[in-house]
Amino acid sequence: MAEAGVVAARTAVARDAATGSGVDAPYVDQFRKLYREHGAELAVDAADAAARAAALEELAATGFPLRHDEEWVHTPLRPVVEQSYRLGRAATGPILLDGVAAALVAGEPVALVTSNGADAGAVTGTVTGNGAGSEAARAARDVLSAPGDTAPPAASRFTRPTGSAITRLARVFGRRHELHLDAAAGTAPAHPVPVHLVHLTAAGALSAPRVRIRIADGARVTLVETFAAADPAAPAAAPSLACGDTEIHLGAGAALTYVRVQAAAADSFDLGSTTVVQERDSELHALSVAVGARLARHTLNLLAAGPGTSSRLGGAAVAGGATAADTPAPQLIDNHTYLEHAAPSCASRQLYKMVLGGGGHGVFSGRILVRPVAQQTDAFQLNQNLLLDDAVVDTKPQLEIGADDVRCTHGATTGRLNQDQVFYLQTRGIPRPAAGQMLARGFLDEVVGDLPAAALRPRLLELLHRRLDRLAWSPTS
Repeated sequence: MAEAGVVAARTAVARDAATGSGVDAPYVDQFRKLYREHGAELAVDAADAAARAAALEELAATGFPLRHDEEWVHTPLRPVVEQSYRLGRAATGPILLDGVAAALVAGEPVALVTSNGADAGAVTGTVTGNGAGSEAARAARDVLSAPGDTAPPAASRFTRPTGSAITRLARVFGRRHELHLDAAAGTAPAHPVPVHLVHLTAAGALSAPRVRIRIADGARVTLVETFAAADPAAPAAAPSLACGDTEIHLGAGAALTYVRVQAAAADSFDLGSTTVVQERDSELHALSVAVGARLARHTLNLLAAGPGTSSRLGGAAVAGGATAADTPAPQLIDNHTYLEHAAPSCASRQLYKMVLGGGGHGVFSGRILVRPVAQQTDAFQLNQNLLLDDAVVDTKPQLEIGADDVRCTHGATTGRLNQDQVFYLQTRGIPRPAAGQMLARGFLDEVVGDLPAAALRPRLLELLHRRLDRLAWSPTS
């Protein structure tokens, strides 16, 4: 009875918040105002409008996790919600892909470009690849505006809630896009041409692209999703907020290489999530690369739903302080992973690495849950962090095991450069800062080098190396 009373009380608060008659949780007012002004243009039908309004009720009732929330204790949201945002609109003309986005696409097929969360349509500055690339682009281009923008269906298949205040915000303001990728194993090459999704956010804008991707049974797909500034050359007039929400359903026997690149503007916020459901005998190789934003957090939720699945999850990030000319504030980069083994005979590997310097802050929280039915699970998780100067790391690998026939291990390491290795390079005539850069590059290269898509590796390494080169290197690093 007590629990029912609490639920009823929360429902009443939410109802009052929706009508404006109650007291909203802190910092919700500006988002309520944005929805009043733009809700009509966001909704595609009555059901979609109702779903958005319900998400706003939940947000108003629960608020943002500003303190006392274990999942957000190291990632303060107050600097994010204290800013004012405008609802970003789609570009009126063709989108020019330049800067990081153009370098990563490199002429390969582009399935979707969003501008401030909306489908951008025409794209310039990139050329669709020839041969298999052109066919892949035509097959991938199936982008729809779907009604009834409700919570991801995958969420109900997890044992624990995978949503948060940020996903509720995305449900209120997000524009939904759907991709259906079908490249059968018999017709697709072993390493298919990468297909790209590019999300661009303008200064001061709130952008919430919501992408639903269904990969057919037996398909082989390489997918790159990039979050970047709409105009990287322009000085930031105001911080932007991107809260992308991507859901991927990986069919039985399918193989997916998925790369998420966060290269947002230096004074922006990027709080995104990716949810993947793996069916029987599917294979996933996922890599998260983060170099931009003042505060960035990526949450990866993975459900091994069918027996025989395998997954390799990797992360490579660089966070610096406020000493570099293009870094107005110390960076905080956060990787959260939640991997749920829900079927027997599944294997998973996680390796997340971060290089920090100049007051940068790195966070890693990884939880592996093994259900009682998931016998013969083989799970490994490792987080490694390299400190080049004054920096902060909070790391929390976790295991929750409900089965008794498993092999599960986890660990974390944090340290500085090996001085013997630095000295060895110095004796070969390499200056100390250059020696440190070489070792830091090698530290991150291990994660990227494991990527099956060989064509992507040099582009990702170049992005990471450029960010490393802009760190402030201490004489004692």
